[in-house]
Amino acid sequence: MVMNRRGFLRASVIQTAFVGAGLSACAKHPGAVGVSSGKDPFQHGVASGDPLTDRVILWTRVSPEEDRLTQTVPTRWWIAHDQDGSDVVAAGKTEATSDHDFTIKIDAEGLQPGSEYYFGFKARGFDSAVGRTRTLPVESVQQVRIAFTSCANFPSGFFNAYAAIATRDDIDVVLHLGDYIYEYGNGEYGDGTALGRIMEPAHEIINLEDYRRRHAHYKDDPDLQAAHARHPWITVWDDHETADNSGRDGAANHDASEGQWQTRKLSAIRAYYEWMPIRELPTQLFRSFRFGTLADLVMLDTRLHGRDDPAPRGDHAAALDPSRSLLGKDQTKWLLDFLSESDSRGTRWRILGQQVVFSPWTDGVAGFNSDSWDGYRENRTQVLDHLRGESIDNVVFLTGDVHSSWAYDVPPPLASGRAYDPETGEGSHAVEFVTPAVAAGNSLSSPRAKKMLDGIEARSPHLKYKDVVEKGFVILDLTPERARAEFVFVDTILERKVATHVGATLETLSGANHLRRVES
Repeated sequence: MVMNRRGFLRASVIQTAFVGAGLSACAKHPGAVGVSSGKDPFQHGVASGDPLTDRVILWTRVSPEEDRLTQTVPTRWWIAHDQDGSDVVAAGKTEATSDHDFTIKIDAEGLQPGSEYYFGFKARGFDSAVGRTRTLPVESVQQVRIAFTSCANFPSGFFNAYAAIATRDDIDVVLHLGDYIYEYGNGEYGDGTALGRIMEPAHEIINLEDYRRRHAHYKDDPDLQAAHARHPWITVWDDHETADNSGRDGAANHDASEGQWQTRKLSAIRAYYEWMPIRELPTQLFRSFRFGTLADLVMLDTRLHGRDDPAPRGDHAAALDPSRSLLGKDQTKWLLDFLSESDSRGTRWRILGQQVVFSPWTDGVAGFNSDSWDGYRENRTQVLDHLRGESIDNVVFLTGDVHSSWAYDVPPPLASGRAYDPETGEGSHAVEFVTPAVAAGNSLSSPRAKKMLDGIEARSPHLKYKDVVEKGFVILDLTPERARAEFVFVDTILERKVATHVGATLETLSGANHLRRVES
């Protein structure tokens, strides 16, 4: 079924959504039964996420009435085969409470694999927008298309990348690789005054209420709402969901005047889990998803779980220190075991969704980004040695963080002495695609960054494509024969406009482990 975005978002629930499930069509609300009262409580849209073969997370927020901020709001939910809600497969009732900032998450079970569904909510006599979602396939599947992006700084510009993603019918799932929100106050990292995009709260966010308000403000954005309603999402945080250059034990943008780091970190994590369509795991964010026999997707936490403090700027010895880790010992072991299991199962592709650039930017002499895997080289070597030792092919890293577009062969570690031929790709262990930002300043425009970029092609022969200006997203198109990445750029972020253009397309063939340019 093809619908335009406006029609999709405004499609409403009809009473048969609940009658078909044996439930009343009217939620309990303070007013006449069956009649809406007050303000529409569904101000932040609907979303779905973390799809599996038989279930998916459904999300919304039921805004409380201003004079009843401690109220409990009875809410009904439904999921159906059709957007009208006449063919309901599951429905139920729940409550929105202040304990979770009135957000609701339903793990809708009993679904069929590889199938499209529609869902919605009802509270206080109002119907939410209708969302569309999709479960993951099982067994043989011939194609999977993933849109991935990151870095949406509200005052930097409009979220046209999200608007473009919402118009597409050729996407199975959206991956967001972090920096879904930014913690800074207006004017500290972008000033939204001229565009009418001043964040709420306007100051830097530090406590739980701040983080909740910032998430709520982001989800007021109509283009973000549209993309969430149109496709299921799989997400991870990067640093700005807490504070710039954050790690397990601290952050560059946090000092003692702002309280204890662990308190701030836990507040940010709590708000993230409340406001994102994500399945909450007991102790960690890293997790995996299977797209039949075609692809296994791993989502890593390179930020808050096991990251040691970064190496001092320019300190290559510290970056090589084997005691320092980006993932932590437990996540590293989990990742290596999963890669081996995926290969043993005969899954064609292994996709790693993560936050910071994996491929080396340095020759061991020049400057490097200590916030990336370059600052934790022994942890990176563990991963690459495992791929080589186990002869694991078809590994694709998907990365965000740097507000720019890159495509790499992933060569062997510099200290290994193993050969890499940039002309043929021989010796490469994997490939990496780095998505541009949705809307964020150019992180590579500083004098230090420009110095790092000088001569990077000669210093990094494994680099196959870069663009440090454009904003947008990437479409990863997987088939048994190849993994192809299409860099999609929006025409502008300074006005609300959906138009896009393709910057470049690159692919790796199955078993090749290196990139080639595809002419469009």
